[in-house]
Order: sequence, then structure tokens, then C-alpha cells
Amino acid sequence: MKSKFEIENSEFLLTKLDYPERLDEMGALRVAAWKEEQGISKDFFSHKLWLDDEDLLAHHWVITHNKVIVAAARMSFHQEYSSVPHANLFDETLLGQFAEGPFASLNRLVVLPGFRGKGFSGVLDQARIQFAQSQGARSIIAQPIASRIKPLEDLGFVYLGKIKPLYQMPERQIYFMIKDLSK
Repeated sequence: MKSKFEIENSEFLLTKLDYPERLDEMGALRVAAWKEEQGISKDFFSHKLWLDDEDLLAHHWVITHNKVIVAAARMSFHQEYSSVPHANLFDETLLGQFAEGPFASLNRLVVLPGFRGKGFSGVLDQARIQFAQSQGARSIIAQPIASRIKPLEDLGFVYLGKIKPLYQMPERQIYFMIKDLSK
């Protein structure tokens, strides 16, 4: 899936990648996008790439400008909550009515600092929500930082609480949100 769009007289391309296409570039983008942020582990972000085992199983989208990745995001699918990335950081009993899978999980959304504020997060969110619906997910889990709560609420996500800090971002609060797709 590829779709072109224009912002501020510049052309961008949204692409759903086929594994392992451009995976190393996405890993490098994650580090570049986060390494100067407050509350992150300087040791963790001293590496060249941020990739994990979930990347091998997940679906990935990128936004490119002149063939260079400027934003990326991934989505993974899970039959049980326990296999969602960072599931151990949020109390499963708090899921309430959303406790039944299959789940889609939004994660690893990154935008290069010079390209922030152009709506790329929303473009990537919409693409992933549509894909989750087409794949039969019952709900979508998101674990955003504070600045992403309102945009996700505008897309129908419900705030359920905070999660324990990630080791990559020990001083940064991460939240737990969910969107019901079964309605």
C-alpha cells in the first residue's frame, strides 16, 4: 500500500512495508527521533538502532520525503493480552470490557524532530486503525506519551491509566489507551 500526500508544498509518501524492507532504517530513525528527548535512557539511545523481536512479526508503515524515512510506526496483532508489548507494565484486570482479543497494538511511532507538527502521527494512526479493522482486531491498544493522548481520544481511544515506565524511557510517563473496534 502506497499513497502520496502533500504538506506545505512538499510531497510525502505513506508506505506499508513488507518485512524486512527498510527495518534497519526504521531502527536508526527511532534512535534519531528519541535520543535528545527528556526522560530517556542515554545509555539505551547511544546504540545505532532500536529494534526488538516484535519488529520481526509486526506490520510497519513509513512516511518518506525524497525517499528518506521521516516518520515510522508499527502495529502488531495478539490473540491474548499477555503477548502485547509491555503487557506486564499494565494490570490486565483493568481492561474490563476490553479484556477479550484479538488485539492490535500501536507502537514505536516516531517522527524526526524537523518534521514534527505536520500531522504525520495522525496519518500513521489512521493507516494502522484501518488495517486493524481489516484484519479483524476486536480492539487496539496504544501506550502513548502525554502529547498523544488527545489525538488518540479524537480517534475514539479511551484512556485507562498509566503504565510503569519503560526501561528505555525511565523518567517518561507512558499511558494506556484502548479503542473498541467491535462496535
